[in-house]
Amino acid sequence: MKRIKSLLLLLLAICSFMEAYPQGKVVIRGRVLDSSDKTTVIGANIVEYDSDNRVVGGTITNVNGDFVLEMRSASNKVLVSVIGYNSKEIKPDPSKTIMVEIDPSDVEIGEVVVTAQATTSNRLTNIDQRDNATASVKIDLMEMTETGLVSAADALQGKVSGLDILSASGDPGSGSSLVIRGLSSMGNSQPLIVIDGVPQDRVSRDFDLASADQEDISNLINIALQDIKSIEVLKDAASTAVYGSRGADGVLLIETHKGRMGKVQFDYQYKNTFNIQPPAIPMLNGDEYIMLQHEEWHNAYGVFNMPPEIAYDRDFADFYNYSANTDWIGAITRNSMNHDHYFKISGGGQRTRYFTSLSYLDEEGTTLGTAAQRFSTRINLDYHLSRKLLFTVNFSFISNAIDGNVTLGGNNVRSMAYIKAPNMSIWERDQY
Repeated sequence: MKRIKSLLLLLLAICSFMEAYPQGKVVIRGRVLDSSDKTTVIGANIVEYDSDNRVVGGTITNVNGDFVLEMRSASNKVLVSVIGYNSKEIKPDPSKTIMVEIDPSDVEIGEVVVTAQATTSNRLTNIDQRDNATASVKIDLMEMTETGLVSAADALQGKVSGLDILSASGDPGSGSSLVIRGLSSMGNSQPLIVIDGVPQDRVSRDFDLASADQEDISNLINIALQDIKSIEVLKDAASTAVYGSRGADGVLLIETHKGRMGKVQFDYQYKNTFNIQPPAIPMLNGDEYIMLQHEEWHNAYGVFNMPPEIAYDRDFADFYNYSANTDWIGAITRNSMNHDHYFKISGGGQRTRYFTSLSYLDEEGTTLGTAAQRFSTRINLDYHLSRKLLFTVNFSFISNAIDGNVTLGGNNVRSMAYIKAPNMSIWERDQY
């Protein structure tokens, strides 16, 4: 009987050991990949949860997306999570390398607006946007780059309340004036432009923001749209106070793209835009213009002795030069095309991250003789000397060539076409 009891106790001990063995520590290995492009995900959190949903262990993926996790129990669950991706629970399997594919998330992180008075964190508290003391507006860059627009000033048109953008003309490279919160009596009411944290209030010894014209202001933000990561407009005193008197007329914050950790990426984009001039306002033809002039002279002077240019006298030596029906607006208008080429290289490792771009824009105007070409390049380099020291280089070069619209007496070609007498011929008749 004692022998039977001893055997039963031995069997119970063996069974208990067999049940407890799977609950021991196990080591799992794996790699985390982006499900969309199969690239490795760096810095993903691999967290172990016990049966009470408590965190009992964890690790992160390295630069190759690999991880090694020593689990306290094989029955615990493992969750993979990283910012910008949907979390995914995986089943531990110590016998093989686990390949984990996670899906990108469409959920955006709440914005943090830094002002001169305080830091207000949106969507993390119950304070509505309308109750914020700041007046800052961020622009959706996806809408800007997907359109046929070629300049940041044109892309901001109608996007921000209180921001007025007035184009000098519709010609390429003519420039625009930016006004936030109305005009002021001092200076030129142009906002302070800050690119990558650097105020552009004075870019050279011969350029002063206070005396610059529309073309000068436009050149300050003459950046390829594909280079721009975000544009933020600061309008009220709280958000612009950090810039002092220079931000009295508002601040335009522009942040360009930086390199990010990962494999080198090459990207080429080409956009072709076809421009059509809308129909002009109805104008008088040559016969209607001469009739109007006859009535004007008769009503004003009571005579019918007209100048020879409008008398429609065939004996006049220049009769054929003043007896035409000329559409001056149609004569100077054409359909045009824009060609926008953009090429970029980006990537980086643990210490160095780089972003380089080349852009060439060939823009034709709908007025004959007007065109603009822009070549720009940008280099953004970040080098981590240590955990607390970052070395940054931002270099940009822009070259513009503008075939301007000729102005006479303050009037350009198109405005002169509206007031040009329609009975005049475009080509002078050869008298010989």
